[in-house]
Amino acid sequence: MSEITIALPYSLNTDTLRGVVQDFINRCGETLPAQVILDFHFLGFIEPAGITFLSNFVYWLHHKSIKCGFVNYNRPAACIAFLDDSLFFEQHLGKKVYPYSSPRGTTQHLRRVEHSESHSFIQMKLTPWLASTLGISKASLHPFQACLSEIFINIQDHSSRENGSIFAQHFPNLKRVKIAIADFGVGIPSNVEKVVRGLTDNQAIAKAVEVDFSTRSTPRNRGIGLDFLLQTVVCMNGGEVTISSFNGMVRFSPWEGGYQIIPSQVPGFCPGTTIDIVLRTDTITFVDDEPEDLAW
Repeated sequence: MSEITIALPYSLNTDTLRGVVQDFINRCGETLPAQVILDFHFLGFIEPAGITFLSNFVYWLHHKSIKCGFVNYNRPAACIAFLDDSLFFEQHLGKKVYPYSSPRGTTQHLRRVEHSESHSFIQMKLTPWLASTLGISKASLHPFQACLSEIFINIQDHSSRENGSIFAQHFPNLKRVKIAIADFGVGIPSNVEKVVRGLTDNQAIAKAVEVDFSTRSTPRNRGIGLDFLLQTVVCMNGGEVTISSFNGMVRFSPWEGGYQIIPSQVPGFCPGTTIDIVLRTDTITFVDDEPEDLAW
């Protein structure tokens, strides 16, 4: 099998792309193609998680030594312009579709962030942008900052990869910010399997977010965990978190002061892990920034 063409769906999000990747795997059987062509002809709408998922899929193909080409991506369409402004094409083709494209004020453009640079990126770029676009203090975002740092720690410790893709977008009319992070490592189910056997991928994701559960080998390298992400984003903020990994996808939404677990029943596959975070901007508790000490 020398080449497979994948027609991207009209709506680009985690749900639809999981189906696309599953269909690709089914078509491959036991033989991987030399090249995959992504066809952008039908694409019409893009969610933040769709951008990171698609970017992660391209990196995953390269990791499998499969060449990846694009067709019908240089057409005049709002979705193509958005992808171009997000620097998707610059990242994967080495250049923009339109020379005048640039990141929009409501977004933090697609980035491939090394673990060694993740703390600096979150502290120096993402948090200041978020504080500025929402008109709040950086101190008000400290809990979310800690959550994102923990996700990148998980990428380093569990994925066998040293980097992850991230994209963020503010939706002022919806009073929401969506942040999507993806990696193409070994995945949550594979890690949970080392500790608890016999779980489905959905069950493994639900297990991974339990308080004090960890697949890390020693107490020294155990962080605050994915449960802190849910407590901060879902329980305290009233937002949502969706975690996709391998054949599993689970959404965590607010419920009676805690959260409810909503596993997807739709077949699909996600290389590695994609975490889709939805923050409510109208429930963030304002905290004054501490004044900086002046050195004379």
